[in-house]
Amino acid sequence: MIKFDNIYRFTTENIRGYMNGMNLSDKSIVTVTGSSDHILNAIYCGSDDILTFDINPLAKFYLDLKLAGVEFLPYELFLKVFLYNTDISYDYEIIRSLPMPKESKMFWLGQLRKFNNRGLDLKRSELFHINYFDPKNDFENNMYLHPRSYKLVKKRLKKTKITFVQSDIRDLVLDRRYDYMFLSNISDYIDSMYDKDALVKYRELLRRFDVDKIYMAYLYNLGCNNSTISDLDKVKDVFGKVHIETFESAYHDEKPMEHDGVLILKK
Repeated sequence: MIKFDNIYRFTTENIRGYMNGMNLSDKSIVTVTGSSDHILNAIYCGSDDILTFDINPLAKFYLDLKLAGVEFLPYELFLKVFLYNTDISYDYEIIRSLPMPKESKMFWLGQLRKFNNRGLDLKRSELFHINYFDPKNDFENNMYLHPRSYKLVKKRLKKTKITFVQSDIRDLVLDRRYDYMFLSNISDYIDSMYDKDALVKYRELLRRFDVDKIYMAYLYNLGCNNSTISDLDKVKDVFGKVHIETFESAYHDEKPMEHDGVLILKK
């Protein structure tokens, strides 16, 4: 069996913090797949042309499931099935009724059978990351989870072109120009991606992509240099002019309030 990472059910980032107010109408984007939340928030902001990639083969299955949930489930039902732990979380009959690619449908029904069709047990299983799961934070970090926004995304989803590519970022090939690229916290792993000179090699990797604006790093808890990419002095030395945008932490209940940030590289 292919080795894979657990699935993130929802983002661990405050996507609202840097996407809120962004106009992506008529803009093409590239984004890591992850929990699919970058995609759904980008659709809310107006994008209808999205290339998404992930090294994790399970990301595609979850993407198909979550998109089907948004497109075909009423708002309150979506929250009960996906966000909150309820007696209809990942309900077998609901999942079976959702239109999605056959391979993804078979995967989820097969996973449910392992738990005697108890969706809540599946949701709490090792298939998913559960350490960072907090419905309150998930609700605040995502624009599309609010009633009016959800309705808008549901409508726009029918007209959005979404292409998934299973790929490590180092192997990703773009065959045309894109307006935006969202790389989440991939940059946290550059030291394991490269033996040495990680920042330089990450810079050269990003230069390969024909993208106008790259959100190259998400930084949790600004000021804590717990990874190579969070050492902003070194980053500026290597990349030159990099814009940093700061906003409220993804973990909204922390006291005193901390701040997260994104590093933005413009062409």
